[in-house]
Amino acid sequence: MTPEPTWPASPRRLGPWLRMTAALLAVLLCILIPFALWGEAMDRAAPHWIGYADHAVWIATLGVALLVADVLLPVPSSVVGMALCWTLGPAWGGGALALGLTLSFAFGYALGRLVPEPQLRRWVGAALWDRVRERARHRALWWIVAARALPVLAEMSALLAGVWRVPVLPAMLMAALSSCGVAALYAASAWFGTNEPGMAVTLLATMALPALTWLLHRWVVGRLPHHSTPDSSETPT
Repeated sequence: MTPEPTWPASPRRLGPWLRMTAALLAVLLCILIPFALWGEAMDRAAPHWIGYADHAVWIATLGVALLVADVLLPVPSSVVGMALCWTLGPAWGGGALALGLTLSFAFGYALGRLVPEPQLRRWVGAALWDRVRERARHRALWWIVAARALPVLAEMSALLAGVWRVPVLPAMLMAALSSCGVAALYAASAWFGTNEPGMAVTLLATMALPALTWLLHRWVVGRLPHHSTPDSSETPT
């Protein structure tokens, strides 16, 4: 008897991967469609909105609100960030930008938590969903931080962190660290009189945050006193 040919993957095994891809594409389309419809109009309008505000508090409030709305609307976050740093100065503008980016992640995370995960898990397939979710949770330090500096991926990472139920405290900590790093780069650009930090510089700087956090964690753990446990085989006399 000749052995039956083996195929790379059966339709049954490909099904969960196709459904997972469809779910990710649906999240991506929710972000891209508003950009395609209203992106150019928002690019022109956002600087004028900030320019109309005549008080520092209103400028900061409007900038933070626009950055939070960036999860659902095609707000040009780089334009808003530089407008804040130029109008309020590097220190206050950078602080408002860091706050806006952090709250934007929190808003996207909350929206992601509204997605009915049990139903989505059953539709995609429990085995694949659990595997991807656990990897996302264990590596949240890297992908959340890296995505905060990138258009579209910043919003997508916030939504997926909520969908995959990444623990809220680590997720918010990583998002806040990355947001502060991005805001510092924009503040430095305003300080030196340039338009905005380059994408390569921004990405490298934000990617350095997980490495620095890991090194700091190792240093702190290494300096903690290690208490040796007594040998259980020894009995007191």
